[in-house]
Amino acid sequence: MATPAPKGGALDAAELARRLNLLLDFEESQRGAPVPFAAIEEYVAARGGSLSRAKWTYMLSGDGRRNRDTELLTVLAGFFEVDERFLLEDSAVPERIGAQIELVRALRSARVSGFAARTFPGELSPEALRRIAQVLEEESARGSVA
Repeated sequence: MATPAPKGGALDAAELARRLNLLLDFEESQRGAPVPFAAIEEYVAARGGSLSRAKWTYMLSGDGRRNRDTELLTVLAGFFEVDERFLLEDSAVPERIGAQIELVRALRSARVSGFAARTFPGELSPEALRRIAQVLEEESARGSVA
């Protein structure tokens, strides 16, 4: 007997937003530039769907209700070239994305540490700079810094 199709994404709005932002970060790291909304909108439209900028903004912010549009989530998974289960259910981050995101976070943390060192030249001790880097790494591990 066939399993019935899911009636909507199982992820709450905040978790879906986290995953979509993770995918956007991954794509940005691959392309070297942010993914324009127009590219996503065109991809969705070419597959018979629609995605307004307002809906996309809500999806990325995690505000609002759980997204029950299985078809849209499946199309978005296609755009990001991930298994649709990543956006539809509680599943692990694909390994290729997880590894790249860890690298991106480390590079961003290094940039922020470098910025702090340039902004406060001579004012921050090496220990203070190490502490800043440590806090950024801890926050990155928790997913607060992306």
